[in-house]
Amino acid sequence: MRLNHKLPEQRLDPKQAVPTEILEQYPWHWDPMKQDHDDNSCFMHNVDDFDWKSLGDWAIKKCNEHLTPQKYWWYDAENDAVMHANDNVNKMPIREQALLALKNNTHNKHNSQYFKIANEEFGEYYEPLKKMFPNLKEDKMGVSLFVQPPGHTIWSHTDTYSSFIRRTGEEKADYTVLRRYMVFVRDWDFGHFFHYGNHCFNQWRAGDLWDLKPGIYHGSANAGINPKITIHWSGEIKNV
Repeated sequence: MRLNHKLPEQRLDPKQAVPTEILEQYPWHWDPMKQDHDDNSCFMHNVDDFDWKSLGDWAIKKCNEHLTPQKYWWYDAENDAVMHANDNVNKMPIREQALLALKNNTHNKHNSQYFKIANEEFGEYYEPLKKMFPNLKEDKMGVSLFVQPPGHTIWSHTDTYSSFIRRTGEEKADYTVLRRYMVFVRDWDFGHFFHYGNHCFNQWRAGDLWDLKPGIYHGSANAGINPKITIHWSGEIKNV
């Protein structure tokens, strides 16, 4: 199949597309060859007092009810618009990073798909999940579970909390008080990838909790044959 975009002849520098306030508030090395880094220091602990297997099994059944991933990324060339499924995100701070992946590269709606379950959609799981992070303001917190099918990626990016902005109606995010946590819902399997800065995760266990501190470039891929499942909590920290 012929590519829609030429491969870049020179290295693209992702740092240039990150909002200035994030670069200033959360300085990071931005060197892909750096070895003396501490990008794996965001591991917190394993949350072993929750039934992750039950949640994972339930999530897969939910996905199989309709078999249509709700989320994917694409570039609408006709309208010069960055699209996240049906949402135009041109006014969101993720736009410049998305253009690198979608307009100037080969990421598209066919290789960036994932299922998403969020907030009240969790049903009986919602309240226990919300209580895991009492340091986040409950009225600003969002809980999202992603099921990434084999063959799909979430292109590398620095979090700009665009979903938080849309959910809360904030005109602009205050990155100094925002935080995101991530738990792997199932054990690592062959072909599952998550890089956080210069650290590539592997052989994680269900319940492993990571503090995804702002300003660090990261992305994920599923080159295996089994779905990869993560769950994320995003919101404002209390008493900052």
